[in-house]
This record gives sequence, structure tokens and C-alpha cells, in this order.
Amino acid sequence: MFRHTAAVLTVASIIALTACSNAEAPAQAEAGASALSKAALPSECVDHPLLAVMPTAQTIAGKPLTEVECQPFSISMTYGEPGTSAKILLIDSKAPVPKESGPMSGLLAAAQETAFKSVVAGVEMTKGLREVTLSSPPALASIGGEDYLPVVMDAPSGEPIVIGVEPKDSGGRVGSAMSALKGRYGLTIHIEQDDLSGAAAARTAYQPYLSAMRLNALP
Repeated sequence: MFRHTAAVLTVASIIALTACSNAEAPAQAEAGASALSKAALPSECVDHPLLAVMPTAQTIAGKPLTEVECQPFSISMTYGEPGTSAKILLIDSKAPVPKESGPMSGLLAAAQETAFKSVVAGVEMTKGLREVTLSSPPALASIGGEDYLPVVMDAPSGEPIVIGVEPKDSGGRVGSAMSALKGRYGLTIHIEQDDLSGAAAARTAYQPYLSAMRLNALP
């Protein structure tokens, strides 16, 4: 489960690095109703279409906003310092590829779709694992009980938001929160916290970040 989550983040990173190769590609201009100061945003983030969905808070769960990164079809916000940070990444798999991409257009479009499909697969796998385990009392007991089940919650639009949780005898470590929204958007939130363990702790840790998102603003 955690290997898959890492793959999702890696694919997203590849997209960002690839898109950076086209430094002059402008973000699709669409007013983002963000309370974040435009003066504090990187130029490529101003009026980014996804900005209206992201948190406006300068601090979440005691962690200050430390980085904002934007590409034509993604936006990420990092709260806190390396080692204890939380990163929110939102990808639009159907955002137009900048015309300036030239021969890179096909690669960028494929990367967008791959990143979204990775989130979809992660959500389905996590949901399926929870359902199978719940249907088998021996399986539930083997992982340490319900507090070591994967977490499944509902997004405002009805899609599931999932959080992976390892079995108790593996440490009960908590993975990333993921959701595939409206058939095109991939949301991944990752918290760096080694002692985060169990479903209850996962809900508590991720809820401030999920609550800060404005997912109802997704077109």
C-alpha cells in the first residue's frame, strides 16, 4: 500500500519536473478566490485555475505555509519544515497542455493521465482492502482490530477519500490521504510523521488539511 502511495507521489513529481522544462508556459488564467496574498505567490500561481480549491490558511495544524508550487495542471502547498511537513498536491488530468510545449505535449498529456490513474488505483485498492478485511473476522483480528483498518471518508462531492493504515504488528503506520474527484482531479496529501499510527490518529492528523480544502469549488 505504501509503495503504491510513493509511486503516486513520484509520478506527480515527474510531471512537475517535466513541466518545469517549459519555463515560459503560462498557467491557464482563471481567477482563484484565494485569500493568499498574490504578492507572496510565485508568478506562475497567480490566477491558477486550481488555486480556488486550495487552502487559504497561512498555518494549518500548527504548521506554517512554507512553499507553493504551480505547474499548468497541478498545484502543491507545503506546510511545515522537512521531516515534519505536510504536502497537499492537486492535479487536473484534463487541463489543457500549453501550446508552447511543442513536441513535449504528448508526454505531458500522458503524464497527467498517468498521475490521475495512479490515484484512482490507490483509492480502489485501499477501499477494497478495507471491505475484504471487514468481511472476515479472522482477517480483522490479524491486523489488530478496526483501528488498523484503512480509513474511508466522503468528499463533499461524494467521492471517497482514503488513508492507508498498516497492520498493528507492522507498526500501524499511516500513509497518504488520496481521492479521485469528478473523474479528473487527483488529490494527495502526505504528512511526514513517523509516530503517526492507527486509523483514529490518521483521521485526526489529516482532518485539518481536508477541512481547509475547498473541494466544492472544483468545476
